[in-house]
Amino acid sequence: MFGLDFEALVILAVLAFILFGPEKLPEFAAKAGYYLAKLRQATTELSQQAQCSFPDNLKQPPPPAPVIAAQICPFCAQEVGKDFTFCPRCGHRLNEEAAAPAPQQPLAS
Repeated sequence: MFGLDFEALVILAVLAFILFGPEKLPEFAAKAGYYLAKLRQATTELSQQAQCSFPDNLKQPPPPAPVIAAQICPFCAQEVGKDFTFCPRCGHRLNEEAAAPAPQQPLAS
């Protein structure tokens, strides 16, 4: 936190306790919290104003999602995507051309 390790935070807390005393320390902590909240609110408002000042036409619309055509399993009538080789419901092979092994090329020597 803020580039300080635990030992430095403990030393700062002890010094603050010695300098301000137990009576004033809660009051100073409350003021610090109040001002920190005000600072966060101001930065949030400033960033919102900055975002509203830019036109929306600079933002690119997201690309459309790819459409995957569906196919029907002939064994159980489950609708599955085109990229499936096996039906997730019954386990049967969906496309027979994928069942045939690819022809192997002879190795060059």
